[in-house]
Amino acid sequence: MANVRKAMLQENIFTPKGEKLMHVLQIQVSEENEDYCLCLTVTRNEEVQITFLKILPNGHKEKYMIQEVWFLEDLTLVDGRDATTDNPFLDLHFQTVCSWEACSTGAKYAFIRSLRKMNKIYLQKDIQFLNFDSDFIQDMSFFGVPEDTMMVIQLCLQAFNCFCLLGSL
Repeated sequence: MANVRKAMLQENIFTPKGEKLMHVLQIQVSEENEDYCLCLTVTRNEEVQITFLKILPNGHKEKYMIQEVWFLEDLTLVDGRDATTDNPFLDLHFQTVCSWEACSTGAKYAFIRSLRKMNKIYLQKDIQFLNFDSDFIQDMSFFGVPEDTMMVIQLCLQAFNCFCLLGSL
């Protein structure tokens, strides 16, 4: 369902503006019949934005309302509130502090990994990440191994393949 929603958001909200949707974090709010999410997007000018959306049911379709947009360059601190407990809460510090409750702790950490990756690729800004388990916010490959370790393993495998090919001549 999350991939369907991401595709719908990309098609209806971000493609018309020339933006690429990178990640969607579903937000918990107590109001009924309304969903909220934080969307991480990259603009045509390669600026990273965080968009707060309200999603209203509208028959078989959904209606989307942009509530707020922030630039990643304005983000100074991300606080996970408590690294020692399993909690879905996080605070994003822009000019003001925005507090959120993700739909799960796993979703919160996936969003943070995506946020860090977008910062690394597009901005290279020193954003502070407090109260997170560092094992869970590192960039991970498909196998749950940090990307730099995976690259070393790939290089070793390629070198081994070359050695085997030379040995068979």
